[in-house]
Amino acid sequence: MTGLTDSGFSQTDSGKAAKSRTSLGTAKFFYDVWSILELKILFLKGGWGWYLIRPLVFPLGMYYFLRSIAPDDPDAVLRVMTGAMVFGVALMMANMLAQLMIQDRFLGRLKLLITMPVSKGAYATGVMLFAALQAAPIVILLVVFALIAGVDMDLTWAFVPMIVVVLISMAGPTLFIASYAPSAEVGGIMANLFGIALVMMSPVFFTMDQAPLLLRYLGWVSPMRYGADGVMKTLSGQTDIWVELVVLGVFAGTTVALGLWKLRWRER
Repeated sequence: MTGLTDSGFSQTDSGKAAKSRTSLGTAKFFYDVWSILELKILFLKGGWGWYLIRPLVFPLGMYYFLRSIAPDDPDAVLRVMTGAMVFGVALMMANMLAQLMIQDRFLGRLKLLITMPVSKGAYATGVMLFAALQAAPIVILLVVFALIAGVDMDLTWAFVPMIVVVLISMAGPTLFIASYAPSAEVGGIMANLFGIALVMMSPVFFTMDQAPLLLRYLGWVSPMRYGADGVMKTLSGQTDIWVELVVLGVFAGTTVALGLWKLRWRER
């Protein structure tokens, strides 16, 4: 026989009520994430052309520059293309995510979002999704360009999950930068420096064997090195990227959790 609680409701009713609240909370979370994403897409409409032009400037320009000095070897050319992809998505994620969050902080949008109300988890997920979507043109453009230019590659299914974990691994540290930047200008500088320096100081455009001694040491702890190695494998017809996925997954999960925990949801 089902027991009764002090309030007169059965334990079964209490369990159903708890499940109902959990379902409503989950539904609201996803609704809030979509609301944040939708708001950001509305801001994008006014200048979407510039977002498509941007990949032509940095990643593709970097590829052409390094291609001119790289050995005329298929593996070296493919590694340069890999580096351009990692550089592009890493810089885009760091720059775009920091830019979105910094603008929300210093233009007063964040206070309005909080009063909706939106949880900081839903907010962070929404802006991270939007920033990640900005990297899609870079990846598509470089893959299409590589096919047209005759870069010797054999794309596998593992390419997409590898790119995804590279993006997420950049999100956690960027949450810290956007939350603790003292001003919008300084935050933009910090995000750009972080994205560029992390890639340039890691064995991304070249392998660990080709790296100078200092960069070789840094490569053991840099997430971008594992990202580049994993992407290189997926472009070479390989699917054994489990080591790279685990390393990047642990780094991404840890930094995003810490970044979300330290996210300033109330300005002092």
